[in-house]
Amino acid sequence: MREWLYPIDPRTADRDGVPPTPDRYLRLAEAGRTSFWGLRAKRHIEPGDRLWVYFKLPLGQVCAMAEVEREPYEIDNDPDGFRWEFPAVLNLDATRALNRDPVLLSALSNRRPQGVGGVSDTDLVTFLGHAGMRRTG
Repeated sequence: MREWLYPIDPRTADRDGVPPTPDRYLRLAEAGRTSFWGLRAKRHIEPGDRLWVYFKLPLGQVCAMAEVEREPYEIDNDPDGFRWEFPAVLNLDATRALNRDPVLLSALSNRRPQGVGGVSDTDLVTFLGHAGMRRTG
């Protein structure tokens, strides 16, 4: 299992035309439905991996966590420029905890996250603590 930082821009709309806010992601987690996440470049994301959702400017904080259900597959003609897509479901308990106690950009070792990338061990400890989770393995 790998850990991924998944940056999104809350100043732009999601695929369904709604701005992606921490409150909205909490409501999506409460609904418990699978959603589809896009990638501009293929990553070695696999089922069971976790996405730590980083809301970029103006927030600069991690407020949600999702679990990957299937590896990315190629798609055509996405209006937002995504070439790859994969299903994941938001973890309700972790997302609730992160909404109450978000991880601020200033607490991350990577203070300039540019795209989907791996999470450092130091940042993972921080994420797990804020999400009310323990490290396994």
